[in-house]
Amino acid sequence: MGRDKVDVAGNILLAFYGDDFSGTTATAEALFTTGTPTVVFSEPPDLVLLSHHFPRVLAVGVAGLARTMSVEELSRTLRPAFRKFATYHSPIILYKVCSTFDSSENAGSIGKAIEIGREIFSSNFIPMLPGAPRLGRYTVFGHHFAALGRGEVFRLDRHPSMSTHPVTPMREADLRLHLSRQTSLRSTLISILDLNRGEAHVNQLLRDLKREDTPIVLFDCLEERHLRLVCQVVWKAAREGGPVFFVGSQELGYGLGEIWKTAGLLAEEGPAEQPAPIHEQPILVLSGSCATVTGGQIRWARENGFAEIVIHPEALLDPATRRTEQTRISENCLNELGRGRSVVAHTAAGPEDERILGTREKAARLSISANDTNRIIGDALGEIARGILEHCAVRRMVVSGGDTAGRVQKHLDLLALQIARPIGIAAPICYLYSSNRTLNGMEVAFKGGQIGNIDYFGQVRTAAVRGFSEEALGSFPQTRELPAS
Repeated sequence: MGRDKVDVAGNILLAFYGDDFSGTTATAEALFTTGTPTVVFSEPPDLVLLSHHFPRVLAVGVAGLARTMSVEELSRTLRPAFRKFATYHSPIILYKVCSTFDSSENAGSIGKAIEIGREIFSSNFIPMLPGAPRLGRYTVFGHHFAALGRGEVFRLDRHPSMSTHPVTPMREADLRLHLSRQTSLRSTLISILDLNRGEAHVNQLLRDLKREDTPIVLFDCLEERHLRLVCQVVWKAAREGGPVFFVGSQELGYGLGEIWKTAGLLAEEGPAEQPAPIHEQPILVLSGSCATVTGGQIRWARENGFAEIVIHPEALLDPATRRTEQTRISENCLNELGRGRSVVAHTAAGPEDERILGTREKAARLSISANDTNRIIGDALGEIARGILEHCAVRRMVVSGGDTAGRVQKHLDLLALQIARPIGIAAPICYLYSSNRTLNGMEVAFKGGQIGNIDYFGQVRTAAVRGFSEEALGSFPQTRELPAS
């Protein structure tokens, strides 16, 4: 099979920045599933580090916290990251956004991220595809829809969880209108009717658009075939005139990976399954999510042998009570884990949990913003996680909630992640590379609040992991330490 003629310095086909942590690992999972060797870092690595430790890696990700950042924070964070990406000379740079597009002009502004990417990569064509059909996220005539778990599909501004998100509540389902509040850049739509007319028609539309000052092109997406078509069109644009700054969901990893496989850019065989025993040790689940799906998963865990530890987030918010609450949570978790029981510790069991209102009222009394509330509680949970893991033999953990995951990982001295095993879609178990010897080699799943089947925590508890394949992944044994970049 012939290969595409692509000049890729360092063999990096894709550099991607995730606006939240769980979504970044979901992108890595999608790429991994297609056989694309992928590694995720906490900061953009130098090419020297990549070539020395990951010589066969083709996709490099950075797990960020952009979804909760102010415009000023975004600028300070994304500019140096994108400049480092530019040194990779990859044909596509992906800014991974949540497939529910949660953002606002004040927090996690996708519009600001697009402006920065356009500047750094000199891109006049910025394709945008937030749809993720496998997860039940759809864009039709520019309006976005999301399923509640695996059930009913809601328009985004009527979704039970996303319309009431504590940081970025979605009040508008028309994505172009929503985005217009974040950037003055013009956008246009290539609709599902256009996609259904085929690749040649879409390519002609894009040629026509190049003559207009409309850099952002939103693509509808209802089915996986639409996602694959858009990825094919974007890859063609990258081959002919790249680099392309792409904005979209984690499922673009599936579409791009399949295209690279067809083009002969990947190894013939993906990572091979390696036999491993069923995991029988207790696990720690730490949840900061308010989502309906996570609430159901917590109830399932409670009814299926997990010890439940109720966290009082308003106590974590107050400096006068924070340390006492952290100690209580840690001691209770360690006691249960020491008895051989898996533990689920949570700040809320769904969007109706009365602790959510209590925390908002506490934050108002302390004059703490929603973003700072999220940061303070997330960092407190990170300190709890680190303290527990350093004082017990647990080697597998789940962190639930995209924003929570980003905060918790900073307390794990994370250097890099690689996929150990997918669990369903978009919430894989990962191997953790850490500068902390106690935590290095742990297995961690970073799960978005809306992600996973009802028994997700049980699936993680019993899952056998997929071991590293040095030949396929260009990795090194998990016991080897990764130097800081």
